[in-house]
Amino acid sequence: MCLFGPLATRRLLILTTWVTIAVGSIYLFIFEPGKTGFFPACMFRTLTGLTCPGCGSTRAMHQLLHGHVIEAFKLNPLLLIAGPILIYVLIRQTGWAIRGTAPPGNRLPAPVIYAIFFALLSFWIFRNTSFYPFVS
Repeated sequence: MCLFGPLATRRLLILTTWVTIAVGSIYLFIFEPGKTGFFPACMFRTLTGLTCPGCGSTRAMHQLLHGHVIEAFKLNPLLLIAGPILIYVLIRQTGWAIRGTAPPGNRLPAPVIYAIFFALLSFWIFRNTSFYPFVS
């Protein structure tokens, strides 16, 4: 028998996630990526010279934490679009963990999942072109 049950493990995971977000946000608020602090380089960009969908997210979050929404959007528009959705999902997971209920299974229909995949892949491809608004 394990020391923690599945509910305690989920609660610990959610708590760890929120603490990591808080500590990371404070660090990111204080230190500017690319100029100070410890921020690892994107491995995909280092190996290929191309940008991935996440490239610019750290700098965008720094700008967002300082209230510069337009600058953040210029660095990585996908982050500003997907960010609220990810926060919503984390809040729902937190609610389920607090109440002790199991989250429901996947409710997204397959076409929605394919559309999300296609949008992400399209963003990845077009941000490596010289088309507006991806011009560097």
